[in-house]
Amino acid sequence: MKRIFKIALIAIRSILLFILIWGGTITIVKNVHKVILVEDFKKNAVLQEDISTASIKYYKIASNEEYATFTKSGNLVYPGNESDILVTTEALVGSEVIRGTVSFLVGGHAAYVNGNYGDYKLSYIDKGTTTIEATGLNEGENLSAIFNSNYWINDSVYKEVIGLRVKMTDEQRHEVNSVVSSLVGDPYNYSFVFDTVNKSYCSDIMYKAYRKVGINLNKDGFATTIFDLISSSDCYISYYHVFKDGIKYIYYLG
Repeated sequence: MKRIFKIALIAIRSILLFILIWGGTITIVKNVHKVILVEDFKKNAVLQEDISTASIKYYKIASNEEYATFTKSGNLVYPGNESDILVTTEALVGSEVIRGTVSFLVGGHAAYVNGNYGDYKLSYIDKGTTTIEATGLNEGENLSAIFNSNYWINDSVYKEVIGLRVKMTDEQRHEVNSVVSSLVGDPYNYSFVFDTVNKSYCSDIMYKAYRKVGINLNKDGFATTIFDLISSSDCYISYYHVFKDGIKYIYYLG
């Protein structure tokens, strides 16, 4: 009996060790992949001196993209456009060590850039300047809600923001806008695994919405992380900004 127990214990430890090594390897690969994708996106960028200022430098990547990749309102530059996904790998929870660990393992936050149409009557400010998000950082039930996306445009919260664009038709875009609108009011899913039908977390909203139009943004089938969205073959980077020494560097398809 002791021998069987010992063998079982060794087997369990071996399985846990395998899961740890496998999970760690996948995480490292996804982090490296994110860096490669961003650097590859930036490599053909050309400084747009005519629209750049002392505080904002614009770099255009020539493309066939006809759909604007950011929304400008006065001096404010809002990343993304309707139906785009904004992501950051910077987590905001806990101590510096915890934030660093969470950022490395799953990333930071995701938001859906609002359109101005859908089947649900919502109070939009302007398309492209509001988002639908699940934050999990407020008191109470932390319901998914509509946010003014001002905090995505400066470095008081995130120093690095990636705008992801999903490959889809205009018909799918209309449907996704409608589906995301229906998720407003969902309680936050702190388990990240269980009860995903009635509760949502930030990147889970993106997965649910696009799944409705036949697009899978989470190929590995586990909890949808920020790195899953970035690495998805159904997405591509259309916008990127980063703050360095007080200067905002914007890279965009145009």
